[in-house]
Amino acid sequence: MTGRTADERRADNRGTVVIVAGTAVSALSVLIFEVISGRSLGADSFSAIGVLWTIGFIVFTVLMLPIEAFITRTLVVSGGDAAAVRRHRILIASVLAAGTTVAVVFTALTLDRFFEGNWTFVAIVAVLNINRSILASGRGFLAGRRRFTTYGVAVALEGGTLVGLAAIAAVVGGSVTAFGWAMAFAPLSVLIVRPFQAVTTPGPGRDEDVSASAFLGWLLVATASAQLILAGGPIIVGLIGGSPAAVSIVFVTFTLFRGPITSAYNLVARVLPDFTSMASQGRTDELHTWSWRLVIGGLGFGAIAFVVSAAVGPRLVGVIYGSAFEPSGLVAGLGGAGVGAGLAVLFVHQIYVAKGNTRTLAALWLVALIVSTLVLLLIPGTPIERVAAAFAAGEVAALLLLGTGVAVARE
Repeated sequence: MTGRTADERRADNRGTVVIVAGTAVSALSVLIFEVISGRSLGADSFSAIGVLWTIGFIVFTVLMLPIEAFITRTLVVSGGDAAAVRRHRILIASVLAAGTTVAVVFTALTLDRFFEGNWTFVAIVAVLNINRSILASGRGFLAGRRRFTTYGVAVALEGGTLVGLAAIAAVVGGSVTAFGWAMAFAPLSVLIVRPFQAVTTPGPGRDEDVSASAFLGWLLVATASAQLILAGGPIIVGLIGGSPAAVSIVFVTFTLFRGPITSAYNLVARVLPDFTSMASQGRTDELHTWSWRLVIGGLGFGAIAFVVSAAVGPRLVGVIYGSAFEPSGLVAGLGGAGVGAGLAVLFVHQIYVAKGNTRTLAALWLVALIVSTLVLLLIPGTPIERVAAAFAAGEVAALLLLGTGVAVARE
């Protein structure tokens, strides 16, 4: 990157390798957790874990990842000075508190539908979201100060902690709440790497180039739309009449298939600081080139993923989770296509964040959400098939809209 010394570039490259390795450990850890809990609980009881994971995933990606991105971008612009983040502590705390509140209220309102009326899940959801707020903030500090190696270690630590706690839960009886508590406490492992430690010599700061409240507000709208498309499947299946087993099938299938997207959230921490520097230095042509590459690559990858997932996806899910969790070939194919497009659009999304143009980002994601909703409502089929089709349609629409929009967004 322009303006960085050879030693700094080498450190960044080492950090990238560690983030990739940490991401691999995290992805494998999630899979192991789901296998341990799924085989311990069975398809019906596991549905509560699937919904709990979905709630946590949606709140984390809709509200907490934007906070991570906001902290990252703020620190990049300010040269790593924590005072720039502290100026927005009320805004940050409000968003994180809102996420926890929404999750708790939703859980309380759906206890009978998803959690067999067990109020313990309300406490689990509260603790889970508080601890993930700490995780998101810590990761933002690590990425914003380009502590990429430590970021990768933190990602791996969370995954390892999740597996360790899941193993303990299985040993002590394997109850559904025990696995829920394992999920709730794993994020605290980020504190081991001291993400908030003081930096005595921050880099040269610059004035903020966007309104914090407007930037974050539109970013929350954009990510909410994106995550409803990506992660709302299990809840939507349940709400439109799917059985508990159908909820479990959608959860394990889409969680397995969207592993590359979930893993790529960690790589965003490596990409966003560089995209932000490009944007602040006026290197928009480079950003536009990246956008077109991602659109072409995402469409190609999505097409290939549809064919491969339809052919081998059902059997793969059955081998890992058991035959009771197998989806149809069509559902698996649509899931693969959506992931192919979604992986590319995740990185196009970061270009808008880097440029501070979250208003346009939100508008385009809302259009993609409308496309996804229309597909869900208008096509025939089972609840699982309709949700899978809506997911694929929404991700492809988002890729096309955001990718072509980069070239005309000049804010």
